[in-house]
Amino acid sequence: MKIKVLGSSSGWAFPRLVCDCRLCSSTNERDKRLRSSIFINDSILIDAGPDIYHQLLQFKICNIKSILLTHSHPDHIFGLHDLNPKKCKIMKNVPIYGSEHTWKVLDRIFPNSRYRKETFKDYKSFELHGLKITPVPVVHSENIHTVGFVINDQNIILGYFPDFLSFKKEEDMKYFEVDCLFLDGSTLKKPFYTGSNKWGHINIMEGIILAKKCGAKKTIFTHLGHRTPPYDDLSKLLRKKGEIYAAFDGMEIEL
Repeated sequence: MKIKVLGSSSGWAFPRLVCDCRLCSSTNERDKRLRSSIFINDSILIDAGPDIYHQLLQFKICNIKSILLTHSHPDHIFGLHDLNPKKCKIMKNVPIYGSEHTWKVLDRIFPNSRYRKETFKDYKSFELHGLKITPVPVVHSENIHTVGFVINDQNIILGYFPDFLSFKKEEDMKYFEVDCLFLDGSTLKKPFYTGSNKWGHINIMEGIILAKKCGAKKTIFTHLGHRTPPYDDLSKLLRKKGEIYAAFDGMEIEL
C-alpha cells in the first residue's frame, strides 16, 4: 500500500496569518502545512479541504478514482467546490463516499451539484479498488458525525483517524491493531478546549499511550495544530517514543 500525505495541518493552514510564533515563523518547509488529506495507491483521496486545488496541482494528481470523507467540517469538505464535476474533468464518474449525515450537509452547502454520491454505514465494510474499507465512528464533534477509516490491503492494514477524541465503544480499540496508524495531532499536551470535555481532539501524548496500548506498529500524527512544536522538535520528541512520527505535506509511506 502506498500513501501520499497531501496535507497535515489542522483546521487552519500554516503559517497562520499575522502570527510570529516559533511554529509560524519556522523556515523549515515541513512546517508549512495545508489542510489534512491523504492519497492512497494513486487512486483514493481521503478528504478534500479548502486547499485541495493547490494540493492536486502541487503533487500532479489527476487520476482520482474515489473520494472518502471522514466528516463535514469545513477543513475536510470545502475543496469539493473545486471538484464539482460540472467544472472539473477529473471528477467525471468519480464516486464520493460519505455518511448519511455528511451528505445532508453537503447537499445544503453544494446544492445542484453533480457529485456521484455514495453513502456508507458505520462498521459496514465495502470493497474499493482492491481494498477493504471499514468506516469506524469516533467521538469528535457534538453535532457532526465523524468516522475514521480502517483500510485493508490483503495483510496490510492502515488506520486513518485525523479528527479523534476517542472511540464510541471500548471494543473498537481493536481497530488500532494496524500496521500504520494516522492519528489526530491537534495539540501536544493540553486538552483541546471545545467548551466540553466530551468533544474535541485527543492530545499527542495521550495518543502515544493509546497507540502503544492497542498495538499499532507505526504511528503518524497528522492534523497538527498551533499548539504543537515545530517539526524538528516534535520529531525528536516522537522518535524517543518508538516508531512514531510527525506527518508533513508530501510525506510518502510504503507498507
